[in-house]
Amino acid sequence: MISTRRLGPITRILLARTVAGRPLHLASAYLVGRTLIDSGPPATARALVGLYRRLGVERVVHTHHHEDHTGGSARLRRKLAIEIFAPPATVAILARFDRVPLYRRLVWGRPRPVDATPFSGTLEFDGMRLEAIPTPGHAPDHHCLFDHAHGWLFSGDLFVHPKVRYLRRDEDPWLQLEGLHRVRALRPTLLLCAHAGMIREADAALARRIEFWESLARDARRLRAAGYSTRTVTRRLLGREGGLHWVSFGEFSKRNLIEALLGGERDL
Repeated sequence: MISTRRLGPITRILLARTVAGRPLHLASAYLVGRTLIDSGPPATARALVGLYRRLGVERVVHTHHHEDHTGGSARLRRKLAIEIFAPPATVAILARFDRVPLYRRLVWGRPRPVDATPFSGTLEFDGMRLEAIPTPGHAPDHHCLFDHAHGWLFSGDLFVHPKVRYLRRDEDPWLQLEGLHRVRALRPTLLLCAHAGMIREADAALARRIEFWESLARDARRLRAAGYSTRTVTRRLLGREGGLHWVSFGEFSKRNLIEALLGGERDL
């Protein structure tokens, strides 16, 4: 599935593999002028080539290496000779791209290695001056891209949803909270999320996201201090595990989030 939505000079490109006509999980790339922020999953790469040729896309700038953000780049590079830019740590991963778990291959497709040009600091394209803001936690190489002149924050997977209830085993929610505070201090006016879409009330959305996890951490500590097990704390605060837990064989779970929040020693 591919569809587009516009907000002024920004085009959101929604991408997903479908089953029986229904998208498995939506991801987004954003186009400004001839610059694409992320390139979507491998499963939609073939269909995107024609669209991007018509749109005159010349380059991709990546936020991090995950296949739902970079999976289209190998085909775009091969078919359209598009330039690809990414943070240095992302470049190293893209050059080899290890195998991903089965459930992610089923949802997004199998990523292919691709060469990219490393960048740090800022990039200037299509009237934007994109500053790379390190925001690890979701992935060690994760960066947000911020255009100070317009107040646009391309947040990759830092935001995702105001109330994120699942965490992957290798994620660090405390680093993500630090990143959320860091980008909120930039006072963005428009939040461009790979999954939640285009959010005009950026500050309020970031505040809700931060408060949900910080409040969750406080409540989890209170229940743990009262003697409850991690399993009971999780169920009391977030309910039973859902489908994401089972299809990912526990790689994503509510319990992962509670355990990680309880494991942090940060002051709240």
